[in-house]
Amino acid sequence: MRSANGAASAVVAASLLAAHGVAAAGDTPPLGNDAALAGGAMVAAGRGGSMAWYNPAGLGANRRRRLEATAQLFTLRLRGVDDGLVTSLAAGSLRSPIRGRELQVVPNSTSFVLHVAPAVSVALALFVPDNDEINVDEFKEGRRGAIQYAQQVKVSFTRRRYDFGPSVGWEIAPEVRIGCGAYLVYEKVAYSSRVWALGHDQIRGHEKFVQNEASQDVRSWGGELVAGVQWQPTRYLHLGLAIRSPRFWFSRRSVRSSVEASGGRDPEAGSYGELTYVPRFATGLVRTNEPVRGTAGIAYEWPRGTLSVEADVSAARRRSTDADELRAAWAMRAGVRARVTRQIWLGGGLFTARSALVSADEFLDFDLDSYGGSLSGALVRPVRLGRRERAHRIVFNTTVAVRYAFSVGRAGSLGIDLSQLANRELDVTVTSGLPVRARVHDLALHVGSGISF
Repeated sequence: MRSANGAASAVVAASLLAAHGVAAAGDTPPLGNDAALAGGAMVAAGRGGSMAWYNPAGLGANRRRRLEATAQLFTLRLRGVDDGLVTSLAAGSLRSPIRGRELQVVPNSTSFVLHVAPAVSVALALFVPDNDEINVDEFKEGRRGAIQYAQQVKVSFTRRRYDFGPSVGWEIAPEVRIGCGAYLVYEKVAYSSRVWALGHDQIRGHEKFVQNEASQDVRSWGGELVAGVQWQPTRYLHLGLAIRSPRFWFSRRSVRSSVEASGGRDPEAGSYGELTYVPRFATGLVRTNEPVRGTAGIAYEWPRGTLSVEADVSAARRRSTDADELRAAWAMRAGVRARVTRQIWLGGGLFTARSALVSADEFLDFDLDSYGGSLSGALVRPVRLGRRERAHRIVFNTTVAVRYAFSVGRAGSLGIDLSQLANRELDVTVTSGLPVRARVHDLALHVGSGISF
């Protein structure tokens, strides 16, 4: 087998490794108790520790010390890619879907807020805004006419990102608050894949196969800045604006990476004439920065609750060797929370997010628009302290929320060509195919607790 043919067999290697570029789409899950209660619509009138993420200006309205810890107690994610695996035979094409089912338990925020001056609060927070897993193992075998075939695609992918850092909020006037925050970002991506295909013409005796394997484990360090303002022009009306800087990466270390492809044809004396081809794979030391994003919102507040509406807009990004091209994208959220008794709050929200990916032209790239909503409740229990204590009371907060999201759009498929078994000059090739219809269902249970004193 010539090296050029080996290179053709290895086309899938780079394609599979590109799958972690955009593995999923959708709005960021609520980070913090208040965010879960209000459906994530926080930028204009939010309070509490979660404002370190959404709009640090909201920390300026804080008058107590707070400690919060929240988690996605479970997230059930169901993926479906129609015609995700396509096999081309001399007698036609065979198409089969790719299915994925993941169950995750993820702590997604921890924050400590300290009231340091009459109108100033600082926060130290850890957020997990991005967590995703994909586990795919699809095997198919059969016969079409005289052609007998077998194929398998197996992909394991995990990505998790952590943002850690301080924030400060200052109420410069009773109606105006400003704030800013800085985060150290750590992201870990682990990826492995294996694809093989075999075709056998039982009449002519021709047989070909191809196998591709790829793996990568990358640790990235970066930074991110956020700044915001809140303005209350009237007693009941709140306006908010937050700007999140591009996520700039200053270190990327590949713990391990490998790409390997092999292929053969026409068994001779019970074995294959086989060549292993190992193409070069450059991980690079610098990742493309993420686009800047702005969030603007408006909220109406009455004595027993708040109604908020807000929108995100992110800038476009050009395609590069390290990243996919992104179009300018937007998302919208609306949330309401109300106190129904002295200790019980109820809330809910709706959201939609548009995909920024221009084209899902690599295997398991997802170009999806998302729609969803949440229902939530909080139990707030104030406990009075003795006269000699520094604080008059401690307030305990327990929040539970259920969130559902439906994402629909296109995903990159995988094509295996077994149509040219009789042509000794051509190898079996495995390549990323055209975008096909895809959908993702997310069901998550959020549980959080907090204490202020």
